[in-house]
Amino acid sequence: MVIGNFSIGGKIAVITGGGSGINLEFAKLCQKHGCRVIVADIRSTPELEDWLRDVERAETKVVYQQTDVAEWDQLKSLIKTSERQFGEVPDIYVAGAGIFEAKGPSNFWEDLEDDRYRLLDINVGHAIQFTRVGIRELVHHKKKGVVLIVGSLAGYAPNFTAPLYVASKHAVTGFTRSLASLDEIADIKVVACAPGMVYTRIWTDAPKAMEEYNITEGICAQPSEIADGMLSLVESSQWPAGTVLEVTKGQAWRNVPTFNADPPAGAGVKPAQHAAEKRVLGLLKK
Repeated sequence: MVIGNFSIGGKIAVITGGGSGINLEFAKLCQKHGCRVIVADIRSTPELEDWLRDVERAETKVVYQQTDVAEWDQLKSLIKTSERQFGEVPDIYVAGAGIFEAKGPSNFWEDLEDDRYRLLDINVGHAIQFTRVGIRELVHHKKKGVVLIVGSLAGYAPNFTAPLYVASKHAVTGFTRSLASLDEIADIKVVACAPGMVYTRIWTDAPKAMEEYNITEGICAQPSEIADGMLSLVESSQWPAGTVLEVTKGQAWRNVPTFNADPPAGAGVKPAQHAAEKRVLGLLKK
């Protein structure tokens, strides 16, 4: 058994982190293709509210549920929402929520905020837990389905100023590849998208960080470009289970090889970050 081509028309997708950026663009793309959508995010955004108003009377429904993805019970409640709103469990599970801490160096270089790193709870813990939720529901209801995790180039490339983020995305890469056999075993395809720099609020809300990392709109992909790659990952048999799909500005998509992979190419794959490194070095001297 393998899932093969998987049209999203008539399906149900639940998307964490869907309030903005690439996940909101993917939610819009799903709805446009006839896929019902549950958007899960810690808070709504003006752009999400505008879209919800636009599609309020559409035949293909979209619902929003406030969700703290670091809380296991809140992730599980998304399944109940799907059953209540649409009469069945989702077919597509997108673990899109994540944080980068662009407004300053990774908190690895600073004092702990409490007794753990919240970045890891969200980027790693939520991705693993939500994948488990999806697998359990799909197996129990004997449905074919797809789990898509939003990773990053940081899942196979280092970054001195953001070691926690890099560690979290390396975890996503390894986790995704480790679940490839689920496609043959249970008709569940687990894949990951690995974008390069994307022009989203992670950067635009942090102009100082943009300056330090030398981020400009010209070197960044647009969220819609990443969403196109995500749709192809879900629908096309070209991308088998375990795929880590690299999507960067100006380059063809590629399934990153597990071994001996060439480094990523295209604009925005390794921005200059001399100012950010200088700030970290200053913290080390305190």
